[in-house]
Amino acid sequence: MPLFWDLNALGGPWDSGGVNHGSRARAYERVALLEDARLDLPELFDEVSRILSNALPRDTACWHSTDPTSLIETSFRVEHMPAPDARIAEVAYLSGDYNSFVELATGRRHSGVLSTATGGDLARSVRYREILRPQSILGELRTSFVVDGDCWGCFAFFRSAPVDFTELERDFAHELAPVLGRCFRAAGRRARTDGPSAGLWPGVLVIDGDRHVESTTPQAAHWLAELGFAGRPECDPLPFVVLALLERVRVDGRETSARVRGASGQWVELHAAPASRAEHGRDRRAVVVLQAATAPSMAPLISAAYGLTSRERELTDLVLQGRGTGEIAERLFVSPHTVQSHLKSIFAKVGVRSRRELVGRVFARHDVSPLD
Repeated sequence: MPLFWDLNALGGPWDSGGVNHGSRARAYERVALLEDARLDLPELFDEVSRILSNALPRDTACWHSTDPTSLIETSFRVEHMPAPDARIAEVAYLSGDYNSFVELATGRRHSGVLSTATGGDLARSVRYREILRPQSILGELRTSFVVDGDCWGCFAFFRSAPVDFTELERDFAHELAPVLGRCFRAAGRRARTDGPSAGLWPGVLVIDGDRHVESTTPQAAHWLAELGFAGRPECDPLPFVVLALLERVRVDGRETSARVRGASGQWVELHAAPASRAEHGRDRRAVVVLQAATAPSMAPLISAAYGLTSRERELTDLVLQGRGTGEIAERLFVSPHTVQSHLKSIFAKVGVRSRRELVGRVFARHDVSPLD
């Protein structure tokens, strides 16, 4: 089994007690400024990593952006470790293990230390037994970037034994969660649905229970290239977001989807489903469809990207259906005055002045921020 990360590149052990409150406060302020920095995701990964190198020192790390609807990890950046593969998708992101990113995203505390979650018995964690312990890793700190109830990314920081993460570091990471969520949400607003591939036919992959590609359509190569894949699907490891979708299908046995910002800046939509209802678990074959994200599928994500409340999202959906003020008021059991008040708030958040501009912002272009 290859090393999960390059132990020769590690800089530890870290003396976490040597990081004072002032350095964390400065890091917090610097990360908060990135929301308006107009960085693409790769630039954001690098800049946040650099800022937190002293405030939350670690030996190695993995960062992900996340689809806030499905909580699928859609892109990644690693520090001193190889790219996550099928084995990592199968073990490291198990929803039933301690401090799963889904648990942290939906729970009250969005950051957790593995040793604390297991009550000091790390061997209770499948992830620790099969991935971390063989690499002499003791400390694991995980954080989901949640803001306004939506998760836009996550990180896992690691330290070699005998150094672990502290409760103070866990609490600092929890305080950072909404700040990081706002930064990653802002980066997502800059993608678009009207890119050069919007009219291209979907691509299809048929994948067996061992994650081997059985067959593809010609268009699949284009969409895989949007995901940064340059190999041959039948021979080379698939992009991690595809592996993550497959693992969800294998575990849950139902359809799932994710939206990913492609290399061109266009949103790419992925759907995965069991190839046959008669198949079960690890032997389950799956079909993956890759295509340009459609406007209806993007509407919930764009609404989340602009920080709309659940009521504002509901009202926005009705506006996008062409409903008038009176009909919206009747459907939502509120007064027309309340509808107008909600619309005013929505317009301010999205950076438009009318319903027509709102529809145009959601259904036409998503390559600009509200400041444009």
